[in-house]
Amino acid sequence: MPDDKIFHTTLITPEGILAETDVSAVQFPAHDGLIGILTHRAPLLTKLGVGPLTLNTTTGEKVYFIAGGYAQMKSNVLTILPNEALAAADLTPALLEREKAKLNEVTGTVAADLDKRQFLTARVAAMQDLLAAEA
Repeated sequence: MPDDKIFHTTLITPEGILAETDVSAVQFPAHDGLIGILTHRAPLLTKLGVGPLTLNTTTGEKVYFIAGGYAQMKSNVLTILPNEALAAADLTPALLEREKAKLNEVTGTVAADLDKRQFLTARVAAMQDLLAAEA
């Protein structure tokens, strides 16, 4: 792959660097929809949503589950700073069941409870989709 089609991407969680690699394309959920990034993209700063992050690396595709945080593309370098991230391969049915249990515990009707329920619903749906794709 020619170097002019590649850019550097770093995925950093609060726990540390989860991935640092050269990529040809990245796709991730922003707060307002799915974003695709190619080399030499105009500068971008966006809030992240909940769902799959796909890195098309020089050695193959890597998929992660991300939730919340920010992403910045500047000077042909993409930095992704999710509040949480997990390799799709590390998602398990047991983890999904724990997330469903958290969702079922939210029963209030105040705005904070509804926001939490909406977030957890999106989280469970994204995890289910990733687990189904890995199967």
